Amino acid sequence: TVRGEAGVTALAGLMRGFTDLGGMFLHIDVVDSELLLDAQRHPEKYPNLAVRIAGWSARFATLNKDWQDMVIARTQQRA
Repeated sequence: TVRGEAGVTALAGLMRGFTDLGGMFLHIDVVDSELLLDAQRHPEKYPNLAVRIAGWSARFATLNKDWQDMVIARTQQRA
């Protein structure tokens, strides 16, 4: 998770290492599954919540439940 100062430091280190090794594209989600689950239950609270899916962006509330579930599952993966 990217919560707190330790999370920000870890993320910065990951990004620095990635670019130092020649990485050119890095996609990072900074929303957690709890927020997405709340957005799924209460879409009116999150009308502008945008997520990336396979190279394109979409407002989370406009996705059907299958796509929303896929995005939520992706945020629940552990490294």
